[in-house]
Amino acid sequence: MIVPRTIKGLSILTASISGLVILALGAAAIFISHREIEAQIDHRIELEMDALLEYHASHGTAALAQFVDMRDGGTTGGTGYLAGAGGEGRMMLYALSDAKGNRIAGSLIPRLPPDGWTEFLPIRRPDGSTGKAQALGRSLPDGGQIVVAGDRDALSRADDRILLVALAGLGVILLTGTVSTIALGRLIRRRLVLISGAAQGIIEGDYTRRVPIDGSGSEFDRISMILNAMLGRIETLMLSLRQVSSDIAHDMRTPLGRIRQDMEALMRAAPDEATADRIERTIADMDALLDLFAGLLGISEVQGLAVRKRFILLPFAEIVADIVEAYRPAFDDEGRTITAMLDDVTICGDAQLLKRAIANMLENILVHAGDGANAIITLAVEQGAAVLTVADDGPGIPANGREKIFERLVRLDPTRSKPGHGLGLSMVRAIVHAHQGMIKIVPSSSGLHLAIRLPGVRAG
Repeated sequence: MIVPRTIKGLSILTASISGLVILALGAAAIFISHREIEAQIDHRIELEMDALLEYHASHGTAALAQFVDMRDGGTTGGTGYLAGAGGEGRMMLYALSDAKGNRIAGSLIPRLPPDGWTEFLPIRRPDGSTGKAQALGRSLPDGGQIVVAGDRDALSRADDRILLVALAGLGVILLTGTVSTIALGRLIRRRLVLISGAAQGIIEGDYTRRVPIDGSGSEFDRISMILNAMLGRIETLMLSLRQVSSDIAHDMRTPLGRIRQDMEALMRAAPDEATADRIERTIADMDALLDLFAGLLGISEVQGLAVRKRFILLPFAEIVADIVEAYRPAFDDEGRTITAMLDDVTICGDAQLLKRAIANMLENILVHAGDGANAIITLAVEQGAAVLTVADDGPGIPANGREKIFERLVRLDPTRSKPGHGLGLSMVRAIVHAHQGMIKIVPSSSGLHLAIRLPGVRAG
């Protein structure tokens, strides 16, 4: 059996199992009731038979024939479950034959059955209708036969009524069970959506997100409080880590800046050209360190999400076009092309950060996509979101490196001979997350295709 893995599937499965159980219980109730009522009819027939045999013993066959004709087709009160229920529908039928098998009394039983019990004996009612009856036949001492039958019409009507009540009850229980199960499923789904929303916010870098609590004291509230305590601890640790990283970067930038100034003074006072060249290379390394610390500080600032306070409505197509035109000379100088196909959309964001993200991706193409790699940029609106695709037709990257390129200080060049610190695409991802967007690698046969999806778009 395949167990559903969704709340909707589990709700349907629970309602179905409840319905089957209720249906089985209803069938069992109908069966037991049928057997009980049938037993009461049999008991009534046995009482009638005993009374008739006793009457025959004391009055003879002729008197019994008159008595049978008088009672044939009449109704009787019940015993047991049938007691006090009135006589309607519980018709008693009789037949009497002599030793030669000739009918001498009772006309409503067309065919005399053998001795003993007979189920579903055909009968004819006084109004001309036909039916079935339970019958008991006994031989008389003079060789004749007496038959007593009970019309099963009462049993059939009782079965129909019990079935109707059972079906009505089943429908009510199924309806209430289904509604309550669906309501429970929606409640669980709603609370899980809140929890997953908070988790998604944490994934996107918003460590201030918390799971809502409705104050009911339910299990969900207790889980939410535990999760919020955990999120608070994570936020504290992340803030501390980010603060330590920022403090280290700030503290190191100052002495590095002073060292750079001292190195410049030493280079001007260098006694020979060889010493000056060595000092100049040291200054270049110092500049690379300063750039690295600046990049780390920039990523930490963006991940702090304080930049969202500066967000305004922006013409995204114009921002992309400005960066494309700024980088076009660099592509032209290397004999490459940069093509842009931009739809007019408006988003909410920070223009400088968006320009930096686009510039980092174009810089990545210039440095890492290989000689002669061209750039293709498209901007379109898809399902209420702006989708910016930056692609190149270079050799691309290995499949095992597609997730690593967004990590800090990761460079796929094993020789690390090309310029850069492995922070460009990390900054791009941080900026996209700050804008509540997503960035992913689009599978392609050649080159690297990066797709950025930003929400909150207005067309045109």
